[in-house]
Amino acid sequence: MEQKETTLWDALRSCVNGIKKLLQWCVQLVAKMLRLTFQRWWIVFGMTLLCMAAGIYYSRPSNKIYKYRAVATLNGPSVIEVKDFFESMNRACDAYYVIDCLNDGTADYVDYNRSHSLSDTTNVVMKDRIAFQFVTRHRERVPQVEAQIMQYINSNPHFLAEYHAYKAHADRQYRFDQDQVEKLDSMTTAFYRDVNTPQIHSNAWELAMGRKEIVLPLRSIEQFMEHKAERDSRYALVTAPVVMHDHFLPTKKAVNGRLKCTAIGLIFGWFAGCIIAAFFDERKRILQWLRQK
Repeated sequence: MEQKETTLWDALRSCVNGIKKLLQWCVQLVAKMLRLTFQRWWIVFGMTLLCMAAGIYYSRPSNKIYKYRAVATLNGPSVIEVKDFFESMNRACDAYYVIDCLNDGTADYVDYNRSHSLSDTTNVVMKDRIAFQFVTRHRERVPQVEAQIMQYINSNPHFLAEYHAYKAHADRQYRFDQDQVEKLDSMTTAFYRDVNTPQIHSNAWELAMGRKEIVLPLRSIEQFMEHKAERDSRYALVTAPVVMHDHFLPTKKAVNGRLKCTAIGLIFGWFAGCIIAAFFDERKRILQWLRQK
């Protein structure tokens, strides 16, 4: 006998029927739980209060648990190398990519949810930034953990070799910028020394000196100085393979917040109370089944 070929329509109809059955089962379950709550309210209500009290106690101020986060700059090592090395050796702290949405060199957000795809060409992973996060209730241990993380990464021989090569290039770039500034100072000093004020003509972003046609490109000079200020700020961080921007700081909301723990306790307590009430209703049948040989 030939079997009927399953079509796309048959597959969709099966999926819809499966979803309908699942929804019906959920409705029946909730209805049964509501009936148990009404019939055995002292069991359900008592268990719910107990679990809510446990949630409130767990979220007490002295037991607050926070996520501590920090962003670091990489001087030489690649972000993938540092992330893989760190996560392969450290279980208590995680590393995350820093995302640049506009690809303009400015960090926009950290991918703490690990939802970013490395093939995404719109939101680019920054090559010289990485973020760290760990969870603890012991605030006094945070500086010690931070020091251990930095020591752990910055003592890696491979990262140190990449850092020294990177720093040598950064030193050359810094000296070059300084030379250009000195030359610009000399040029502008000579410009204003050799001309009287009435002979200076202004044209947009340029200053011209009389008939000598000596021009100062003010706009280009300003752009260079802005660019140099950014590079000087970046150069100040070239002190180790990985440099923290700031110390580890806690998130605003605790992991075990009062509202969150109370809500979880309420839901869990209601389910647990309904299960206990169901066992209470079926206790005779359960005892008979246990006594069977």
